[in-house]
Amino acid sequence: MEEKIKVNNLYFWYSGQPYPDKEKAALKGISLPVYEKKVTALIGPSGCGKTTLLRSFNRMHDLYPGNKYEGQILLDGENILSDDYDLIKLRTKVGMVFQKPTPFPMSIFDNVAYGLKLRGIKDKSELEGRVEKALKQAALWEEVKDRLKDPATGLSGGQQQRLVIARALAVEPEVLLFDEPTSALDPISTSKIEELVVQLRDSVTIIIVTHNMQQAARVSDYTAFMYLGKLVEFDKTDIIFTSPKEKLTEDYITGKFG
Repeated sequence: MEEKIKVNNLYFWYSGQPYPDKEKAALKGISLPVYEKKVTALIGPSGCGKTTLLRSFNRMHDLYPGNKYEGQILLDGENILSDDYDLIKLRTKVGMVFQKPTPFPMSIFDNVAYGLKLRGIKDKSELEGRVEKALKQAALWEEVKDRLKDPATGLSGGQQQRLVIARALAVEPEVLLFDEPTSALDPISTSKIEELVVQLRDSVTIIIVTHNMQQAARVSDYTAFMYLGKLVEFDKTDIIFTSPKEKLTEDYITGKFG
């Protein structure tokens, strides 16, 4: 099985944490593979480092001064943490969907076309084709095809989240990061997003942070369990949930803490 991403001995310090004290780092020596066109779930109690790790995959932490990395994150064999790695290239390859839907204050069409226009695509028919394709991939096309000029803010919460996924898909990323994408949604919308994640793995590598262990079990192929900034266990999802090797993993899965 091909590795899309390989994390090697990754440490991360937020601004204000005593660098280079490795015991005080937010991430402590994380190493794991992320397999191509599979869904990898990051689970663990609040504050364990899941979202910190997720945001390292597109260097979201660089938006805030004083944060520091040590180690490697190899994407297709290239270390994205090296000083000369092109961040625009990185964020084209690695898209992100946040916890709360974040549509831009513009039309449904313009939301999805936004990243394409930034990349210099001006041809009207190409834009229309790419927007339609992305909305179909996000299972939203049938619901919005007759109102593409309407404001995106008029969509329901679940539709807005699928719109944001369409916006990320439009630029054809190779990896999609989901940061608790259903935590603000109702059960029906949650189910639609989960179905979508399962469908998308045929075309894109997915990493999802979730507090919902049932969700991790339903949508992921692999699961990483984290605790206090460390990776406790990584394996196929069915093994993590039925016969974990570590007692700490078993305690978390069975609800003894977290």
